Amino acid sequence: MKFKLLFTILMSILVAEVLGSKVITLGTKDFYKRIETGRWFVKFYAPWCHHCKNLAPTWIKLAEEQGDYLSKKKFYIADVDCTLDGDVCDKNGVGGYPSLFLFDNGKKILSYEKGRSLEPLIKFCREKAEELYIEPTPENVIIPEEDIEIDLKSHEINNSLVLPNPIGKVITLTNSNFDELISSGTWFIKFYAPWCGHCQKLAPTWEELGKVLKNKVNVGKVDCTTQDLCKRFRIDGYPTLKLFQSVDDMIDYKGSRKLQSLQEFAEKITTVRITEIASEDLEEIKKNNDVFFIYYHDDSTPYKIMKTMKILSRYFFTVKFYSSKDKSLASTLKVDKVPSLVVMKEGFYPSSSIEDFNDRMELKKWIQAEKYPLVPFVDSENYEDILGGPGLVVLGIVDPNKVQTFSMNKDFMKEVARIYYQQIKERGSEDGRGVIFALLDGNKWADYVYGVYGLKQNDLPTVIISDPKANKYYDASRSGEKITFENKKQLLESVHDSKTGYLTGKSTLGIIEKTFDNVFSLGFQAQETIFNHPLISLSFFVLIGGILWRYCSAPTRADFERGYDKFE
Repeated sequence: MKFKLLFTILMSILVAEVLGSKVITLGTKDFYKRIETGRWFVKFYAPWCHHCKNLAPTWIKLAEEQGDYLSKKKFYIADVDCTLDGDVCDKNGVGGYPSLFLFDNGKKILSYEKGRSLEPLIKFCREKAEELYIEPTPENVIIPEEDIEIDLKSHEINNSLVLPNPIGKVITLTNSNFDELISSGTWFIKFYAPWCGHCQKLAPTWEELGKVLKNKVNVGKVDCTTQDLCKRFRIDGYPTLKLFQSVDDMIDYKGSRKLQSLQEFAEKITTVRITEIASEDLEEIKKNNDVFFIYYHDDSTPYKIMKTMKILSRYFFTVKFYSSKDKSLASTLKVDKVPSLVVMKEGFYPSSSIEDFNDRMELKKWIQAEKYPLVPFVDSENYEDILGGPGLVVLGIVDPNKVQTFSMNKDFMKEVARIYYQQIKERGSEDGRGVIFALLDGNKWADYVYGVYGLKQNDLPTVIISDPKANKYYDASRSGEKITFENKKQLLESVHDSKTGYLTGKSTLGIIEKTFDNVFSLGFQAQETIFNHPLISLSFFVLIGGILWRYCSAPTRADFERGYDKFE
């Protein structure tokens, strides 16, 4: 029996490693240190326990499906093997297996006693993640008690909706009225759950938004605990804010939740227009816009493409879109295909889009990549797109307080970017992955710069080439010389070398992160091998299992001394 148990444990460990589970295993050495900060939902178990075995796959699935969302709320899924770390289990009052305890910043706050299927566990984790991570709603704020609902059978109300938001109220949307009401105009909608702390905090602001957008934009809300609409639109966090022009034309809002920001967003989108221009308008537009797009078409171009452009112009409402049929403008922009979408950055870098205008998603990706100025400044609104995107980032980390040096650094980056993009245009395409040039304020982002690149204030200004996808960055050329703001040729060559693999990168991960990254990489590789070669993998596991079984079952010297040979 003892040997069977050992065999089962070893095989369980092997399988867990292959699958790359996101459950965090805690033990005597790290338990109290790890749970000091954040919320930890911990399973205390024993490998031989029948109930523990039943719960194990659900626990792993809980972490795999909800881990990314919960970790943003500092909420983690973990386990402790009480046969290995019994002192931890004893100190926390574990009286049976499995025991599920929730810890908040090192303190055990409750024992989970509800259902152990996936659905109630997910609900519990999400509720507690929201509740414990968010400050309570201020007591002096009054949340409206009554919901305004629209009765579709009322002809009078339907007529009143010809004007957007005629009564200045937030409308409750349901499965039965959603599609018909959305077709009546622009709607700014909050998808929420009543138990969500963020939602409770936003509630009074959302009611006020309904008032300030009276006769401008319809404002609605959907309770995701009672309506299937949230599944339909794949809502996976609360609150989710979306602006609808129609059921198929929606924009996610991810900005500030202050009233002014919400109001400006809604009003700006409803006033977005694609203006028709001629050749003589170009110079004036270049003076007033760092980045803008021109859609060139003719009388034979299908109108559905213009409709797509209108939808995309609203989606990328922070950038100006223009249209033109002027052949002289097409000549100036060197457009030789109809239709074409051209981007211009600071009066430079005219570049045409992909050819297939019927593929809205590909067109959207191209605009997303091109919507920034020649050298954008990284801020809280765009840092995820720039520093977390798929391409390389030539990042100038600067000190704006040093006015003269900062101006020179900025001009240097713009000139290098112009040269690089001109080279790309002459070649006709990128030689590998895309590249974006950007500037980062090393003072405001001091913690980030030190934590990721190990740079201190006295190291600024400096230039690095960041590869977010590989968690690496490059700060030296192929010859080993430090990349600086002084040598354009060196920087351009280093950009090319970083794309072709000639540079030696430095990791942006810490020691612990690197260790976990390597472990999970091995796990995913093993998992991929199993799926691609199931028969070979099965044979391998059978072989390993047979060897372990034979080893564990073989009689030892002590067995013979006890008379094992008598039973042969």
